[in-house]
Amino acid sequence: MDWVVMILTIMLFNTIVFFMKKHLRISDIYTTVIFGLLVSALVDVFASFRLQAWGFFDPRMPDFKALLILLGIYPAAAAMIINWYPYDSARGSKLVYLIGWAIFSTGYEWLSLEVGMLWHKNWNLFYSFILYPFIYFMLIIHVRIYRRMNEGRSISDTHIKGPLFMQVLGKKT
Repeated sequence: MDWVVMILTIMLFNTIVFFMKKHLRISDIYTTVIFGLLVSALVDVFASFRLQAWGFFDPRMPDFKALLILLGIYPAAAAMIINWYPYDSARGSKLVYLIGWAIFSTGYEWLSLEVGMLWHKNWNLFYSFILYPFIYFMLIIHVRIYRRMNEGRSISDTHIKGPLFMQVLGKKT
């Protein structure tokens, strides 16, 4: 059953990404997806082998199928999250958006646990639900930083007034 859920998810997510209206430049999506892959690979390896918190498929060893998740599901999900993020909306809308993705992701994580794609040992769904908005916000921050860098000015040349996270949310301080 794990193969069925994994393959269907890969096909569905990547079809959505292929046909979705792109609100960001391809370079914004590409660099942020690569950034997200790097962070998730590091965190997943550390969590699986060092902390024994969670992992994919067999808890005793890495599995080839985990690469399909890492390369087939993660990039597509990240692309959807950053592409549909309401960059020009009020902070409340942004927060609701991130919480909505956290709810969806926690539900998908539950399904992954049920079919055996994922295991938890020193972890639970509540921890994931709490962390997902921060993880997704980190992707949004990356998009903003990449855009500023692409505008020809470095981050150090930009006048940041107040907390960086408020600037990323679009609030003038």
